[in-house]
Amino acid sequence: MLGKLYTGLLLVVSGFLIIILQYGFIFLIIAMLPSFVANFVDPDPQKPKFKVVLCCNVAATMPMMAPMFEASFHFQPYDMSSLFSNPSLWFFIYGGAGIGWCLIFLCNQLAYYIVDARNDYIIHQIEEQQRRLIEEWGPQVKESPNMSRNTAKA
Repeated sequence: MLGKLYTGLLLVVSGFLIIILQYGFIFLIIAMLPSFVANFVDPDPQKPKFKVVLCCNVAATMPMMAPMFEASFHFQPYDMSSLFSNPSLWFFIYGGAGIGWCLIFLCNQLAYYIVDARNDYIIHQIEEQQRRLIEEWGPQVKESPNMSRNTAKA
């Protein structure tokens, strides 16, 4: 049911963009190719990688799309040849999607190191507390309660 809703919504939005942008819709499809690839590559049902890449890709594509929308709302033609032939523009757009992939992989590693450092800090605190208890109460504190019960029975 939900898949049909998404498909219908996608068709309506695509139809609207085809009418508004005309040839700009082709530009939009080509610019959003990294997002389409991320959708097929992401095995997770909730598609978190796709969402990150899509957001970064849209953020890099929108500055180029704004003049197209403005021209279409004023019923004026927009010259697409300057966009299709500009390699720095394509580097910027695909670089935005690349930054999305970098966020996915770098943030994963960064979170791992932060959690690992926090765990090491907690372990160090516990060991320091244990050392202070041994200094204050003696080495018998180190024994577990089960060990002292077993020795008392024997």
